[in-house]
Amino acid sequence: MFSNRKINLFEKLLLPAGMALIFIGLYLIFLAEQAGTILAWVRLGALFIWMLLLFVVIQTAISENMKEELAMLQSEHMLEIKLLRDAIKQHLEQGHRKKK
Repeated sequence: MFSNRKINLFEKLLLPAGMALIFIGLYLIFLAEQAGTILAWVRLGALFIWMLLLFVVIQTAISENMKEELAMLQSEHMLEIKLLRDAIKQHLEQGHRKKK
């Protein structure tokens, strides 16, 4: 169905990058817990806010990708509708010819 669409580099790197961010985040939480200072927790909070911004950028890219896929689907459906319309016209013309 999506034979014209190719997976881009962003999509290939999205899963490993997400997994890496999860493990890095857990490691940083562990380091902040060991340090026990307020400054470590503030830095960690700033880092997680940055990761949240990164997540929003990724979601924006994914929604843009979905928009492209929907445009491809729409063009395929328009072609199918045109073919069906032509087939119905031919069928109706044949039916009128038989009646005459």
